Amino acid sequence: MQSGKVQYLEGLRGIAAVQVVLLHFVTGFMPHTAEHAWQPLCILFDGHTAVYVFFLISGAVLTPSFARPGPFAAKLCKRVVRLAIPVAAAAAIATALIAAMPHAHGTAAALTGSKWLAMDSSGAPTFEHLAREIGLDSLVLGYREATLFMPLAPLLTPMEHSLDAPFWSLHLELYGSLLVLCLVTLRGWSPLLHHIAIAACAIVFGSHPLFLFVLGHLVPPPPVADQAHRLGSRGESMQGAFLLVLGLSMSATKNWPILESVRGLLAHTELASAPTLYQFQSQLAAIALFLGVRHARFLWPAIQSAPFGHLGRLSFSIYLLHFPILFTVICLAFTALPSVPVAFALYLALTLPAAIAFQRWIDAPTIALTHRLDTQRRNAVTSASAASGSIPNA
Repeated sequence: MQSGKVQYLEGLRGIAAVQVVLLHFVTGFMPHTAEHAWQPLCILFDGHTAVYVFFLISGAVLTPSFARPGPFAAKLCKRVVRLAIPVAAAAAIATALIAAMPHAHGTAAALTGSKWLAMDSSGAPTFEHLAREIGLDSLVLGYREATLFMPLAPLLTPMEHSLDAPFWSLHLELYGSLLVLCLVTLRGWSPLLHHIAIAACAIVFGSHPLFLFVLGHLVPPPPVADQAHRLGSRGESMQGAFLLVLGLSMSATKNWPILESVRGLLAHTELASAPTLYQFQSQLAAIALFLGVRHARFLWPAIQSAPFGHLGRLSFSIYLLHFPILFTVICLAFTALPSVPVAFALYLALTLPAAIAFQRWIDAPTIALTHRLDTQRRNAVTSASAASGSIPNA
C-alpha cells in the first residue's frame, strides 16, 4: 500500500481520465457516433460525468490532507503550487504545439464533419495569451462559460479560445479545494460551525458542481486497513451495486424529464445552480458512481490494479496533455491519412508516453516541492520553538 494513497480512488480516477480522452476523440473524429451511439456505449466516453467524479475524489482525498497540522495559509499555498506549476507547463506545451500547427484542427474538421472540432479554434499562441492563461483564466477567473464570477463573464476569455480546453475545470478545482480547506478548518474549531457551513452550502449552491467537493469531503475514504483486507458486508455490496446501476443508467441516458422539475425547483431557491439538465444529471450520475464504488468493495481489486491504477497516477498529466496533442499532431496526421483507427492508435501512442514524461519531470517534482515547503516550514517552527524554550529538552 502506498502511504497516503487510496488505491481504489486512484483506479477510479484512471477510469475517469480514459472517459475524458475518449470523449474528445469521439467528438472530434466520430461525430455521428458521439450523437447517435447506442446508449450503453455512451458511458465509455461520458467525459462530463468523469470530470465531476474528479471533483468528488478531490473532496475526499483533500480532507485528510488538510486535516494534518499546519497553518491555513501554508496549506492553501501548497495547493496553489500543486495546481499552478503543471498548468503553466501544460499551457507552454500547448502554445508551442498550436504555434507549430495552428490550422490542423480546422483542416481535420472539414474531413470529419465535427462542428466541435471546427468551432473550437483555440487561442492565438502568443506570449500575452499564455501569460493570461496561466495567471488568470485557467485558475483564478475561469472562462466565460465556466466561472464562479458570473458578473465578470462578459469580460472573460471564451472557452473556445483556451490554449488547453480542459483548463476550465481547474478554476473549480482551485476554489473547491479552498472550500474543502475552509470546511476542514471549521470542523477543527467547532463541529457545530462545520454543520452550519455544510447546510449553508447545500442551500446556496447544492446543485452547482462546486458542491461536489463538499460531498466528497463528507464521504471520506475507508481506513487503509479496510482497503487492503475487508470486502464489506453483503448489504453494503448490494447498496454499492444498486448505486452503480443507477449511476450508469444516468450516465448512459441523459436529460431525464423527472430530474428537470427538481433542477428547476433548485434553480429558483439557490444562488448558484446547475445551468442545464444535462449538467445536473451528469453530477447526479457522478455522485451515484462515486458512492457505488465506495460501497462495492468487491470491485476494488479490479479497479485499483493495472491498468486503471497506473492510469490514475498519470491522470492529471493525461488530462492536461491529451487535448493539445489531439488538436495539433493527431489532426495533422489525420489530414495526411484520414483513418480513424490509425488516428486513435497514434493518439494513444503519443498521449501516454507524453503523460509519463510529464508526470516524471513536472508533476512528481511539483508534489515533491510541496512536501519540501511543508518540511521547511515545520523545521522552522520547531527551531523557533526550541530557541524560545517552549520545547522541553530540545
